[in-house]
Formats: sequence, C-alpha cells, structure tokens
Amino acid sequence: MKKILISLVILLSLKCNVYAKTELKIGAILPLSGEHQLLGKNIYQSILITIFELKNLNIKVIPLDTQSTISGAKSAFQKGVDKEVDIFVGPIFFNTLNVIKNLDGFKDKVFFSYSNKENSKLPNVINFGVNLSSQINALSKIFNRSDKYIFFGDSSSFTKKVLDKTKIFKSKKTMTVIYKDFKEINLKAKKITNFVSRNNKHKKEIKRLEKIQNEKEIEKSEDALLHSKFIQNMKKHDTLDKVKFKKVFLSSYNEELIASLSYFDFYDANYKDVQFITLNLWFEKKYLNEPSLENVIFPSINFKAYQELNQKYRKNFDRDIYHLEVLTFDMIPLIAATWFSSKEERFKTSMFNGTYKGKSGNFSIKENKANRTLILYKIEKKKFKRI
Repeated sequence: MKKILISLVILLSLKCNVYAKTELKIGAILPLSGEHQLLGKNIYQSILITIFELKNLNIKVIPLDTQSTISGAKSAFQKGVDKEVDIFVGPIFFNTLNVIKNLDGFKDKVFFSYSNKENSKLPNVINFGVNLSSQINALSKIFNRSDKYIFFGDSSSFTKKVLDKTKIFKSKKTMTVIYKDFKEINLKAKKITNFVSRNNKHKKEIKRLEKIQNEKEIEKSEDALLHSKFIQNMKKHDTLDKVKFKKVFLSSYNEELIASLSYFDFYDANYKDVQFITLNLWFEKKYLNEPSLENVIFPSINFKAYQELNQKYRKNFDRDIYHLEVLTFDMIPLIAATWFSSKEERFKTSMFNGTYKGKSGNFSIKENKANRTLILYKIEKKKFKRI
C-alpha cells in the first residue's frame, strides 16, 4: 500500500517522472450562485489558492456553477464534459450527485466530493469528507473501558447512524435518551439528572438545618453563626447530591449541542462531575464562549495545521477558513500527485487507494472514501487543547 506525503516536495519531484503529463484540467462543480453561493465561492477560492501554491505544475481549473439548482447541476456537469475536464472536484452536497448520476458521460468521470457519505453506491465518486466512522474510531479510545455512559441525541436518521456506530465501544451504554425537539431537550435532561428528587431532598435538608439553627440561636450556641453560614451557602444551590452517571455522549451540533449541555449544567450535571463527549466541532469559535461546553471532548483534524491555514485566511481575506476548505489543501495536491506520476490517460478511483500524510492529518482512501486518523481535543478555559 502506497504512502505519500502530500506536499510541494513530492509534487516537485514528479517533474522527473517519465509519465509526467503536460496539463491537468480540473472541473470545480460547485454552487457559485444561488442559495449556497457563499459556501461554493469559498471552496472555489480554496481551490485557486491551492493551485497557485503548486506553481511548478500546469493545472487548469474550470468553474462549473450548479446555481444551487437541479437544472444548474445538470448544466454544470455537461459543461465539464464539453470542456473535457480530467476530473471533477465537488460537488459539496451528495444530492447533487443524485441529480447528475444518470446523465450521459457521468460514469466515465471521477469525482472528488466534499461529502462525508460512507455508503455511496457510485463507483466513480470518492467521498473526501470527514466521515462518521473516522470520528467514532477516534472516540473509541475513551470508550474502551468497562465504565458506563448515556447516549443523548435527537430523533434524526443521523443520530440513528451514530447510535449504530457506537456498537464498537467497549464501554456499556446504560441509557439511550432521544428527544424530538428543543422543548424535549429540557425535559429529558431534567429527567435523567433526577433533578426534581435531588432538589426536593436539598430543600428538605435546608429546612431540617434551619430548625436546628433556630434551636442553636435560642440556646445561644457558639457555633450558631457558622451553622447559619453553612445554610446560606446551601441556599445558593439547587442540589448538592451528584448525578449517578459519569459520562454522556451527545450526537448533536450547533444550537442543539449548546442547548443540551446548558440544560445539563442547569440541572447540576456539569463538567466538574460528568465527562461530556461529542462529534467533530471543527474548532468553531462559538463553542469557546459557552461555559457549559468546558472540558467537552471531540475528535477532529490537526489543529495546528488548521490554525496555520486560518491565519493565512485572516491575513489575506480577513475571514476564518471554512472547515470544508481545509480539505481542499489535501485534495488538490493528491489529485495532482496522482495524475502527473501516472502513465494512465484517464483517472480511476483505484489510483487513489493508499495511505497519506496530508495537511489536515493522516488518512487513507479505500472503497471510495477517506478514512481519517483523527485527534482528540477538549475545550479548556476558552481554548482548544489536544488531549
């Protein structure tokens, strides 16, 4: 199995290969207008930047605008065929492939998709996204003991896939909690933390201590003041008893993830007593500003490389890099390295099978999908920290 360091060094060495070709023509099939144009334009920009950095190779990129529509996708693909592109980069959404998969010429071309779909039945499409299996494999390192955990997620088909993937964990799942909407996040978190019972017990204890306090004050006991301070401290909390679970795996993102952890925190089940684990957060800064996400663990790509690319984007474009753009910095060099070092006149998906060390980290390509060796991180004091 081949192993390639995807870098300028390996690409420059390709000039000496007897099979080197004179040109690589890439068709970027992306939504450059319409509903998803911002995302499409950002990814197209990342393709141009990557090609610019490969100065010693003759790579031509042809923009193919899907217009964020079905008819636009069909037209964009046909334009790529007419322009005789060697390979398609994109689309972003797997649904776009479903739109064009039955068109003439589709099966003759190889696609490098940004999708993280794993069970694609399209033999000419490589799904290069960070897939669920890669994330679960990374998390299995912290679910490899005989400890127990709770699974907490919504009722979506995605959560069902996550739940199925967690079967590889050695840790035992004691409870699977599924919510239907935001309102149920609150109700479910309240129930599994046993908050009502813990809160009632806490209130009863305060009343019991207050009764004792009254007796101490009547008797003018020396420890009456100390006892009073202890009661006042108890009143600052809703509970003192800890929850009975130590680990929770959440399969949600964005506002649902923030809401879930906020409710756990509200019901006195926070990072001080419970380890919360979730899926790839892509180092989005919004998560750093949420106190409830302190110490949450997640798998992701190489953070150092992400920071380097992000700094480049901040300096040149005054914006943060979008997570799918990071994949471009591995995708384009890999395509170029494979093309210019091969005697084949046409791309085949089998040409990419192998293991690689890329900008985003180590990964392999097998059965038309990228399997990544992800790294575990946690949020600590408003920073992303490698575990």
